[in-house]
Amino acid sequence: VIVSDNFHPARSGAASLYTVEHFAAVRERLAPGGLFCQWLPLHQLDLATLRSIVRSFLAAFPDGRALLATYSLETPVLGLIATPDGTGFDLARLRQRLSAGAAAAMAPDFGLDDEWALLGTFVAGPGELAAFAVEAPLNIDDHPVVAHQAARFWYRRDSTPRSRLFELLDRLAIAPGDVLRPPIRPEDARRLADHWRARDLYLRAGRDVKPAADARAMLAQVRAPLLEVLRTAPDFRPAYDPLLRLARAVAAEDPAAARDLLAELARIQPARPEAPALLRQLDPAASGR
Repeated sequence: VIVSDNFHPARSGAASLYTVEHFAAVRERLAPGGLFCQWLPLHQLDLATLRSIVRSFLAAFPDGRALLATYSLETPVLGLIATPDGTGFDLARLRQRLSAGAAAAMAPDFGLDDEWALLGTFVAGPGELAAFAVEAPLNIDDHPVVAHQAARFWYRRDSTPRSRLFELLDRLAIAPGDVLRPPIRPEDARRLADHWRARDLYLRAGRDVKPAADARAMLAQVRAPLLEVLRTAPDFRPAYDPLLRLARAVAAEDPAAARDLLAELARIQPARPEAPALLRQLDPAASGR
């Protein structure tokens, strides 16, 4: 595995790590079966500069894919993923690796409870990335466009990170065949597509939220959209966890609202024990139901 971590693209010298030559050097050093990840700080890049980086990346890795590091709207980070052979992921092998050894203990801390949570972060396959970057100038050692564009954008900054993220998502698309190695079972394709739809609903719900110190006010804003996310993909943890926390926060002042929310969470996602356990604490009579 080779990881090119986040670095500010406008810093002196940093743009050379986004060149065609650099990406080609990475490819030469990848072992068979290896993987390269280039993280891109979308909160420090405009889309014009991003397009040049993506096109330069694809010059070395034409089968590259893109994913989101987190679902943050203020500091969005895009990851470009590539392998030497360009093949997709084997679902069974991915499931095994996430459930064994150190990964099994660590992955949930990063919100990667299973293979669907990991694959659900992908936002574009090779074709969509190529269409997004078409005709953008290549960033090469003799023509370092990123060094100039990134610095100019950083002083101008005429858009917000969240606006760039949503503009990017509107221009990209992903299909199960972009990330999964065939043969792909129809039920796996449906589950992955549902996870992507839930993710997009979740991000757009967050865009409309106005932070509030009062838990009941927050619950009034997010209850309906986050429950819609969970009805789309019941195992989408980023929507389940905040609703669980809000139920716990409002329980003292509005136990009826807390019980109602917890009962709905338990109905939508019966596989998770947290909502039923908290519901039993608030309503001992429910323990026998």
